[in-house]
Amino acid sequence: MKHAPKIFTETCKIDWSKPVDEVYNLVRGLAPYPAAFTILNGKKIKIFKAEKINSVPGIDPGNFETDHKTYLHFACSNGFISILELQPEGKKRMPVADFLRGYRFE
Repeated sequence: MKHAPKIFTETCKIDWSKPVDEVYNLVRGLAPYPAAFTILNGKKIKIFKAEKINSVPGIDPGNFETDHKTYLHFACSNGFISILELQPEGKKRMPVADFLRGYRFE
């Protein structure tokens, strides 16, 4: 019997230049623990729930679009990942709408 490979912090960091399916599966596979994460304005954000949007992003991978109220979409190489549930560094887990209400983008 083979054991699963050890998960390191680097394994959990999202590489937004990858295809949308790969990023989506990483988020699903690492939730709820240890959780996939990304860096937003120098702070670590863990992502627990997300969904795929298969549309060609007009922005570079790793960048995001938001209406500052209801959605936060990160661009991958061939689509978007829509964040549904996340945990900012030092805060509790929350739906994306709650996060956007209290978060100031730079």
